[in-house]
Amino acid sequence: MFDSYGHKYKYTFAIQQPDDSKTEQRTDFIIYSTYPLGGREYNENWDYDSNRNNVVTIITNRGKHLKGDPVINEMKLRIRDFFRWGSRGLRSAPNKWKIAFVTPDKNMALMIEKGETYYNFMGQRTKKTNMLNALSRFINTSCYEKDPTKLLQYVMKLITIPENVSYVLENRTPYWFYDKESRKKIECRLNTKLISATSAALEISDGIWAPIEIDDLDIMVNHYYHEQSRSKKWSLLSPKKLWTMLMGNEPSPSQLKLMVHFLQQNRTQDIVEERAIELMNSLEVKYPDRIKILNIEKDDFDYQIMLVRGKIVDWVIMNSKNASNHGTQRVKTFAFISNDLLEYEKNKKPDSPGFRRRNGLNNVNTGLGGVIRGPICIDNMHRNSSLGDQYASRALALLNDIITIKLVYTIDRYLPNSVLDGKLQSRFSIKWEDIDKEHWGGYLI
Repeated sequence: MFDSYGHKYKYTFAIQQPDDSKTEQRTDFIIYSTYPLGGREYNENWDYDSNRNNVVTIITNRGKHLKGDPVINEMKLRIRDFFRWGSRGLRSAPNKWKIAFVTPDKNMALMIEKGETYYNFMGQRTKKTNMLNALSRFINTSCYEKDPTKLLQYVMKLITIPENVSYVLENRTPYWFYDKESRKKIECRLNTKLISATSAALEISDGIWAPIEIDDLDIMVNHYYHEQSRSKKWSLLSPKKLWTMLMGNEPSPSQLKLMVHFLQQNRTQDIVEERAIELMNSLEVKYPDRIKILNIEKDDFDYQIMLVRGKIVDWVIMNSKNASNHGTQRVKTFAFISNDLLEYEKNKKPDSPGFRRRNGLNNVNTGLGGVIRGPICIDNMHRNSSLGDQYASRALALLNDIITIKLVYTIDRYLPNSVLDGKLQSRFSIKWEDIDKEHWGGYLI
């Protein structure tokens, strides 16, 4: 069917997972192209169970600090570079081309066409960034989903609703403006609803919904979320200009005043933190015997201490005065080491591997029959994660600490060999239900 394209390849896409395990998810495609790609062209006589496949390796390192899914961010960059869709000069792809991705069982094909001024994805014109996103998600999903019908349904959904629009339907539309009175930048989020196949609606004031075309909403999100400045139409819009552009007429003074007040009440950071705190509290309710939150005020600072009972170790997560508000480590993580285990370590021979690896580690006494050891370096993939999200993500990971220790290589050096070997556990000496903030008053870090 696609032999007329002229070039035929078989590629394996190897997608490394965004953790320290270095594991890969793999998926295969036969790719037809009207211009030559890298690697050997397809040969019916090849043994494709051997290592002769053309392999496209995707390592999640460049895309992890961008907004959005770090795996998809990296895949978009890697795919763009591999097919030479972002190159110039002799290495660039031609101005016009066709490419087809065919599953090995030949039950599904995904077709992309590039014209002089457009991209066509499965018969529908789209922007280059939306095409890259849809293709990346299709390849990534094919690692897990092999049913061609479900894959096709997934692809058609990606075409119908751009990635930006899918994001804001779930997370609200980002918008910011400068307040004239306070001279501060106000970042907020607007409720968003899909009202037809081609348009959506934004709540720009209390109970006031303004229609917006899907394409315009896509461009607006690029500017206010991804910080792209290509569109003059949607850049630096004051609340008054936003109302006028969407509603078709200028707001009255009272309408504008109410709109500004409404936007100020929907600040982005307040919404994000509120949701994250709700998630934290829901974890304590869901796991009452394994997660406990203690709120302590000391030296004009509010400490939140989250205790987590893992499968082999009790853990302590707390915030810090000196943590950055936008960093990947806004909270500190500590392993609790009981006095019995400390005594066990002291009795080790000074030349034993476990003794040498853990000699000199910071141990801070607590009132729980042992010390907390750390802080342990555990990064979030995103730099803009809220404080509550960082608590929750670490707590959920440490509930199953046996697996997390294997995935995050920075943890095991803080734990005794007897714990890592599964011989002993490290637990608070006080009953879980009896632990309160009095055990932490003098040991805040």
